[in-house]
Amino acid sequence: MENNGNGGSNFLTGFLLGGFIGAAIGMLFAPKPGKDVRDNLRDESEELYDKAKEELNRLKEELDGLRQKVSETLEKGKAAFKDEDLVQEERDFEEEIKGEEEKPEPKKTKRSKKSE
Repeated sequence: MENNGNGGSNFLTGFLLGGFIGAAIGMLFAPKPGKDVRDNLRDESEELYDKAKEELNRLKEELDGLRQKVSETLEKGKAAFKDEDLVQEERDFEEEIKGEEEKPEPKKTKRSKKSE
């Protein structure tokens, strides 16, 4: 699954916000004593923190993979341009050689003894 733009960031924000809202609603409607509610809230917060940390690590791995792909693509692009430049240089050189071969040699004229 690929995320465009900041989709991963939006997901993580929504995930965290939903967790906090759920915990708050749970506290309000819990028929438990305050200590139990605090313990449950702490446990849920730790779980939520662990899930957010896992999601962040997953996003970092995806980003590293994307960076690697971009880097490889750039290197391939550079190599392709370099190869194209070499091919163009070869074509230019061949044209230059052909041009020199096709040029007629200047005609040698006999010099008359007068001009010497």
